[in-house]
Amino acid sequence: MITIGIIEDNHFQLNNYREFLEDFQECKVVFACRSMEEFRALPYKAPDVKAILLDISLPGDSGIEGMEELKQHYPDAKIIVLSGHDGQQYVIESIMHGASGYIIKTSRLMEIYHSILDAVTQGGTLSPKAAHLLINHISKDPLESIRDRLTKREYELLGLLKDGHSYKEMAERLYVTVHTINQHLKKIYSKLNVASKSELISKIWSNNLF
Repeated sequence: MITIGIIEDNHFQLNNYREFLEDFQECKVVFACRSMEEFRALPYKAPDVKAILLDISLPGDSGIEGMEELKQHYPDAKIIVLSGHDGQQYVIESIMHGASGYIIKTSRLMEIYHSILDAVTQGGTLSPKAAHLLINHISKDPLESIRDRLTKREYELLGLLKDGHSYKEMAERLYVTVHTINQHLKKIYSKLNVASKSELISKIWSNNLF
């Protein structure tokens, strides 16, 4: 049995998803809410939910804001964002906050059903448009957007840092001292408004250097 929760603010769509999914013998919708606030107010929360269809544009707390709370209640549930937004930033932010899938609302109901099956059995699901946006994000050099803000040496150093080299290895490759590497990094931190190496690495890989 695939137990499913739905959080969707459009009353018509909410009922449409629920009625459609409950036509399948292996599916059971255990909650259907129009906001995170309505979810919190439920008098009873099913102990085991395998998939959650989640709209991210909700009144009150957004779906993105609600993901952590949903994960606390249902750590094993696959959260599938079902959104009218098809911009890259929405897809990336949803995945980074813990979504196991992203489906555009224009998808047919049968596609949504198969997406739930894929998420539960295979671990994730993406609509073709969302997959394309995610691939573009991954394949793009995260440093390209800040190239003109750094000197040639700083940009070279940042590339080595991104690839996981230690300070000593970077110094050997660039024929400078570790002290010089530290001085360059301090300038990079200041230009990119970060306080540490770990914060810089996190921003590089989340493509969030601006």
